[in-house]
Amino acid sequence: MGAVQSIGQIQDLVPAWIPAYTFGSMRMYNGYARTYAALYREQPNVRVCVDFLARNIAQLGLHVFRRVSDTDRKRLNDHPLARVLARPLPAGFKVSYYRLIESLMADLGIYFNAYWLKLKVEGAPLGLLRIPPEYVTPKGGLVITGYEVTVGYETRTIPPGEIVHFRGHNAESAITGLSPLETLRRILAEEHAAGDYREYFWKNAARQAGIIERPAGAPEWSDAARERFKAEFEALYSGSEQSGKTAILEEGMTWRAGTFSPQEGEYISGRKLTREECARAYHIPLPMVGILDHATFSNIKEQHKNLYQDSLGPWLAMIEDDVELQLLPEFGDVGGVYVEFNIAEKLQGSFEEQVTSLQGAVGRPWMTADEARARFNLPAMGGDAERLVTPLNVMVGGMASPRDTGPKGMMDLKATMEGIDSHRPELRANYEEKWAAALARHYRRQEAAVLSRLPKGAKVDLGGVWWDEERWDEELAADLLKLNTATAEAWANEVAAQLGADIDPDRMTAWLAEHSRIQAEQINDYTQAELEAALNGPDPGDAIKALFLAAVTVWARRQAQEGVNTASHFGAYEGARAGGLRSKTWKTNSKNPRPTHAAMAGVTVPIGSLFPNGMRWPGDPAGGAEEVANCQCSVVFNK
Repeated sequence: MGAVQSIGQIQDLVPAWIPAYTFGSMRMYNGYARTYAALYREQPNVRVCVDFLARNIAQLGLHVFRRVSDTDRKRLNDHPLARVLARPLPAGFKVSYYRLIESLMADLGIYFNAYWLKLKVEGAPLGLLRIPPEYVTPKGGLVITGYEVTVGYETRTIPPGEIVHFRGHNAESAITGLSPLETLRRILAEEHAAGDYREYFWKNAARQAGIIERPAGAPEWSDAARERFKAEFEALYSGSEQSGKTAILEEGMTWRAGTFSPQEGEYISGRKLTREECARAYHIPLPMVGILDHATFSNIKEQHKNLYQDSLGPWLAMIEDDVELQLLPEFGDVGGVYVEFNIAEKLQGSFEEQVTSLQGAVGRPWMTADEARARFNLPAMGGDAERLVTPLNVMVGGMASPRDTGPKGMMDLKATMEGIDSHRPELRANYEEKWAAALARHYRRQEAAVLSRLPKGAKVDLGGVWWDEERWDEELAADLLKLNTATAEAWANEVAAQLGADIDPDRMTAWLAEHSRIQAEQINDYTQAELEAALNGPDPGDAIKALFLAAVTVWARRQAQEGVNTASHFGAYEGARAGGLRSKTWKTNSKNPRPTHAAMAGVTVPIGSLFPNGMRWPGDPAGGAEEVANCQCSVVFNK
């Protein structure tokens, strides 16, 4: 390594493309070192994750509050800390709050250390200056005793109280954080080596893939001749610039075409793996950084809500605590004062969700006509438009919201405004009773038939005639077709009547007949399996009686609920289609819906499309038994 004497010091001459191995650097597989800053610059997946964190946190306001009581607080816009955060440096330095927080989070993501220098006038902080972590070396053992800051050729030691130091955990040090890039070292080194390999592969690969063969009787090649031919061939036919040229051989040589393995030129999956590992290291949901392999509308929506709780929440809490611990005491007014990021702005939901929530909370309309017109840049009307209009059904002591329903049995008032809800509790209860009674009669017939064929005191021959599968399937399918048709037509007629449309019952016949056949086979298969277990027991007669008692009292009720759920939604769907409605929205009615259904709440799709869970409506058999059983969800067909 060369050296030159300059200003009385010996300076190493290190090539610019080989960063020195100093604090904050990592060695790669090729023996070269890369600083953390160089990895951020060269590794796109690292930058994607770091920038994602920095940008999403920088856009949140860091507000200053005073806790007045356990249930009250006051925002302090004029507090000295609020003023310093709003303008970290005088206007001439062009450092905004966003840039201050963005650089803070980027430094934490790259180094897991970040530093602000307190710029003071008469003992009070006037501004905050970011110091790049590569300039700073913390000093001390179990506690920090000072910071060495090196800028250019000048090094200064700054007392601990003059710097705000944000840092993460380091198992090997009590005074400095450990960069997440160290945990990613192997995969980043692998990505770096793979990138070099791919670059040289495409640079040096012959445009005509194959093997050159010399005749067995050709004169022996000298080393000079072999090197000459190799150099000439590579110069003429290697590299992208030589694509398409015709190779000219000599001395009777022949060309045998070949191919290269696809894995030689494949790199997408490798880069995808690197991005996945980087996202996991920074605790970022994969869809947030563009990995959409298992993404759906509903789970992306839920992950966006959880982003500021589970993913960014710990970062926000760390920054808030460090600002309160290291910066707030510099100001005289600290009683009950604390800082908090404004994540409510990101979690408040869509405009429609906010309107619904606020209206339910206050129990009455909360905007005047003029306020609503102002949102659309329309002139004020004055007069009655300046006053709140309260519907008669929302007077004090009445309903909680104008969106509530009227008396039981009436069409939902919301339906006349927004859509038609398939949820009809009273109508549903009536039809569930009819279904349960029909299924109970079917089970009683089966019980009598099985018991009449049960041998007295002898082992039952399961290969005999104790179970007539064809008969039971035909009888139950016929009963279920009547029930399905009556249920579907009831819901279809009610929905169509609200839209002034007529339904064609023949349109539903084919689907209902096939559904009834499959439904009958599934119910009878379950009964047969339970019967076989009972018949093999020590006392078949008593076991069969107990089994059918459960069938009449429990099975019939459960199957009635599931049957009405499916048939009613199918009928409501046909009525909505006949009325020309174009979209449908999933609605949960239970206080404790299953998680997969809770995730679907509010999802709207075209009326002929599937919801993201693959179902056409709640109770759709396509969802499987686990999604259908005890489901109380409904569909709102939107006008």
